[in-house]
Amino acid sequence: MSPYSGGVPRFASIDVMNLSSRQLQAFLAVARHSSFTKAAEQFHITQAGLSAMVRELEEQLACRLFERTTRTVRLTRAGEQFLPVVERVLHDLGAAAAAIASVERPGRNRARIGVTPLIACSVIPEVLRRFRTAMPHADVEVADLDRSLIQGQVERGELDAGFGAFFNRVSGIRRRSLFQWHPVLAVAPGTRRIAATIPWEDIEPQGLVSLPRGNPIQQLVDRKLRVPPGGGPVGRTVTHLETAMALVEAGLGRAVVPSFSALARSRWRVRFVTVTPAVTLDYYCITRAGSPASPVVDQFAAVFADVARSHMPAGG
Repeated sequence: MSPYSGGVPRFASIDVMNLSSRQLQAFLAVARHSSFTKAAEQFHITQAGLSAMVRELEEQLACRLFERTTRTVRLTRAGEQFLPVVERVLHDLGAAAAAIASVERPGRNRARIGVTPLIACSVIPEVLRRFRTAMPHADVEVADLDRSLIQGQVERGELDAGFGAFFNRVSGIRRRSLFQWHPVLAVAPGTRRIAATIPWEDIEPQGLVSLPRGNPIQQLVDRKLRVPPGGGPVGRTVTHLETAMALVEAGLGRAVVPSFSALARSRWRVRFVTVTPAVTLDYYCITRAGSPASPVVDQFAAVFADVARSHMPAGG
C-alpha cells in the first residue's frame, strides 16, 4: 500500500510539531461541512487556499483524509480515525489558551466576544461606547466572525462569549436569550404597492435574494415558503446578510431576512415588511458550559441587548 492512501495512517510516526492548528481547523471545517466551498467561506479564504492547507496536511500525515468527487466530499477511513483526535486537540488547545490568558491577565476584567460581520459593522461601535462608560476599566476585544466559527471558538474556549441566532442546543454550550426576532421581507425603500404586513403565502420565492440552502435561517424561510428541499436556489444566492441587504437596496430583488438585520439600517436603506403569521425566535449570547460567570460578558450582553432593541422594529 502506498503511504499516501486511504488506509489507516501511522499517526504515531508523525512529527506533530510540523502540524499547525490552522491546518487542523481547516480539516475540521471540511469534515463538518462535507464541502471545501463552505469550509472556505467559514475561513474567509479562497477554496484553493483551503484545499492547499488540507493537501499539505495529508502530505505530512502520508495519507488521504478525504475522498473527493465532483459532487461529494467524505472522510476516508483515515479521516474518520483522525477526526476525534483533531476535535480533542483543538478543544484542549483552546482550553489551555484560555487558562493561560486568565493567568497573564489576572482578575475577571477581560473578555473576547465574537459577533457576525453584520453586527460588527453596524451597532458594535455604539455598544462599545456605552460599555466603556459602564465599565471603564474592562478590556473587551470584539472579533467579527462567521456564525458557525463563533460557536466553534466558544466551544474550544477561544472566545468568552458569542452573539447570534444559534438555532440548536449544543452539548457544552450555554445559551441565554438577549431578545427575540422574526423573519421580515426586505424591499427597496422606494417600493410601492406593498402594505406594512404581508402573508407568507403572498411572497413569491422566484427572484428572492437567498442565503445558502445550508444556512438555518434560509432553511426556515424555505419551509415557510414551501420551497422543496434540494430544489436549488430560485433567485440570487449570497453568502452574507450584508450582501443581501446591499442587493435589496439597489433594487435587485427582495429578501426574507431576520428582523435584527434592521440593526444595519444606517448602512443600507432598506424597508422592512412584517411577515404574517410571525415566527418568533431568540437571539442568543452563548458561553462555554461550566465556565464561571463573567461580569464583563454580562454587562456587555446587557448593553448590546439595549442597543439592539432600540434599533429594531417593534415586535423584534
